[in-house]
Amino acid sequence: MSIRSLVEAYNALDKLDLRVLRLLEVAHARREYVPYRLVVNWAGVDEEAVGRSLSKLNRLKLIQRFRGPYEGFRLTFGAYDVLALHTLRKSGKLVSISPTPIGVGKESVVYSGETPSGVKVAVKFHRTGTSSFIRARKVRAFLGKRRHLTKLYEARLSAHAEFAALSAVFDGGGLVPEPIAVNRHVVVMRYIEGVDAYRVRPEDAPSVARDVIETVKVALENGIIHGDLSPYNILIGDRAYVIDWPQWIPASHPNSLEILSRDLARIEEFFSQLNITIDKDRLFNIIYNHKYKNIDIEDIYKKVLRTFVGT
Repeated sequence: MSIRSLVEAYNALDKLDLRVLRLLEVAHARREYVPYRLVVNWAGVDEEAVGRSLSKLNRLKLIQRFRGPYEGFRLTFGAYDVLALHTLRKSGKLVSISPTPIGVGKESVVYSGETPSGVKVAVKFHRTGTSSFIRARKVRAFLGKRRHLTKLYEARLSAHAEFAALSAVFDGGGLVPEPIAVNRHVVVMRYIEGVDAYRVRPEDAPSVARDVIETVKVALENGIIHGDLSPYNILIGDRAYVIDWPQWIPASHPNSLEILSRDLARIEEFFSQLNITIDKDRLFNIIYNHKYKNIDIEDIYKKVLRTFVGT
């Protein structure tokens, strides 16, 4: 569903429609399709009104109807988008969003937006969890028997994991987009005007390399390894910023040195073409000597799963 269609659907909703969506979200913790009778009972209003709301939401493609042994409903990603945007708007974090994306990745779509105070932001919708085999294994473990919610859960976990990494690195002085808010599967961060590292001017390459290595160092000191570092995830504006953090792993992970080596090998190869040598030893020493905070992504996952319903 495009943002334009999403906004049109959102504008068509009333308080009961939003309430029904939230009820379905809560009930999804135990059911793939939520029975019609349960929705009516929980809504606490006239059954006819609930029926009209469900028909409306189905028509707007915010829910899917199931007819089998019983009549039931489940949320679509469009509904999750609506709930996240509604909460971000009500909490004063977001007032507008662009009709077309500014970036489309394998597992996310990014739009520009604006806060009520006029700050330009990037609004990132996570669509599924990261494809990292480490992350995928952890996600499956935390989901337990709730297999039917894998996509929604993974998207939410991915967004909250990225927000946690951005917050830690930004607070530590690293060059990453300033995190502003996270809700469900959506991360709002300050917009950075720039280009990827492949378009760096040779005369700017040394300062770009210094910025990137310093940010990697700050991340490591905070117990975080990017996990997918490449020139495409380096955004050059007034400084060089490292972006796209949902696949990070803790520095205490058994494969931390291997994954850090892979990250550094990518940027080392890139900067070597610009006659710049990357000093990797001081970065590896942070792990070798355990000079990092013991941050655990499992704790983040547990907290997110305990609060699956957004506030």
